[in-house]
Amino acid sequence: MSSEQSVKKAAELLKQGATMLSEACPLCNSPLYKLRNGEIVCPVHGRVILAKDEEEERKFQRELLLDSAEKILVESLNGVVEKLKNDPMDSEVIMQVIRYLDSLERLKRIRESSPEKQ
Repeated sequence: MSSEQSVKKAAELLKQGATMLSEACPLCNSPLYKLRNGEIVCPVHGRVILAKDEEEERKFQRELLLDSAEKILVESLNGVVEKLKNDPMDSEVIMQVIRYLDSLERLKRIRESSPEKQ
């Protein structure tokens, strides 16, 4: 999201009755806003969860990073699958699909082995 878009989103939040807080988003350092329903949001990322301590913040950052990596892998896999539709026998494209699927499987195992899940 561009700076101009985040400013427009922040202005829209204020118009809707949100209150700007003194805290900043842990990801982008934009000011956080408290909605009338009590939810705290960042104009850039949407919903924000405030961490109680550094350990909790690390857990959230780790999850955000894993979510971001998964999103990129899935988007890339979709692009490669489209190539595969054009030429189902292209061994190079098939290997790319296998690598993306392997990466997604590893990501799943990382999530399952995380200390928060145990």
